[in-house]
Amino acid sequence: MKILLITSSFPRHDSIAGVFIPDTIRALNVLGAQVHVLTQNCESKYTISKSLWKGCDITYFGWKGGDIPLVELIRQRTSGIFLVGQYLAKGSLAGMRICRIWQPDIIFAEWLIPAGLIARFLSFFTGIPYACRALGSDVYIAAGNPLLRPVIKRIVRKSTLLFADGFDLCRKTSLLAAGKECFFAATSRKLENNIETETFPKIRDNDRFTFCCIGRLHKVKGQDILVKACALLLQKRISFCCYLVGAGEEKENLIKLVKSLSLEQNVILTGRLEDDAVAELISKSDCVVIPSRSESIPLVMSEGIAAGKPFVVSNVGDMGFLAEKYNLGYVVPPENQDELADVLMKMSDSRLRSAFYDKQRYEELAAILSVEAGAEIIYDKIRSLNN
Repeated sequence: MKILLITSSFPRHDSIAGVFIPDTIRALNVLGAQVHVLTQNCESKYTISKSLWKGCDITYFGWKGGDIPLVELIRQRTSGIFLVGQYLAKGSLAGMRICRIWQPDIIFAEWLIPAGLIARFLSFFTGIPYACRALGSDVYIAAGNPLLRPVIKRIVRKSTLLFADGFDLCRKTSLLAAGKECFFAATSRKLENNIETETFPKIRDNDRFTFCCIGRLHKVKGQDILVKACALLLQKRISFCCYLVGAGEEKENLIKLVKSLSLEQNVILTGRLEDDAVAELISKSDCVVIPSRSESIPLVMSEGIAAGKPFVVSNVGDMGFLAEKYNLGYVVPPENQDELADVLMKMSDSRLRSAFYDKQRYEELAAILSVEAGAEIIYDKIRSLNN
């Protein structure tokens, strides 16, 4: 089986976008699929193709937008729209060349926008079927945009197969597709633990209640809500340390917020961390906090489950449902720092905290959210097209 995988987010150097994709490809390789990745070149205007490993080649198509997200370009109006057009044209031309020479069995889009748009174009002109996997922001946010919604609806309705990395996201994607079935295919990754690193401050004061929040520093991820909740913990004289892990456009705003609330000794922004550092931090934290305003099933949830950690999550996407069904931890309304602070105070009590871990339930959910499970459903559904 030959899969042309199109994505606007493929991890490269210090990029954290799409970090689950390489592990998904490796799992597909094990099942018998060859994969060719098509993504933009964020470092130059030239198109480059190379082999990443046996069973996975990649083409970085050249364009002049660098690593600027297409959503940001759309906001820039005239100049931005020109670059969006260039992105779609360059990506489609590179994809046409791959289809002509390599002749994939299916085109697979990670994210409905923009990958799904290129996949739709390639399918129309080559006759090769395409599939899409919705990954949260493309449905929860982009589909709410009056300009993008009709485009997304067209993409999902013409897609041969639909997948999503959340149960609620499957339902919403199916609605966009006029009732077409959408299959749950989890996104996950395997944290590597074999590298010695000093990339983040070692956890200090082991007697302090320690928790972490891992993800892109973006407004939708709700780190600002967590910082405000931390200020309430400080007022209550709770001894704690909060690690905010990740990079993104909200970094400077969060630094200013931490300083304005006099939380420099309690809230630590680590920046982006390597896998081994993330694994170590999760293992030494008392709980994992996910305060998102909008979310499906974030990668950090599967990572925390693998480490056997309790959670504090906002009730968006599938997080509240999963936390309650599998007894993972406390669920709070989104954008509510008062309730978030209240449950963090409860979680600081080790006796209350220990009530959430149930080995059998954690192992059951870990299997459902594994990278192998996600790849297997994708592989099996694609293979069934030829039966």
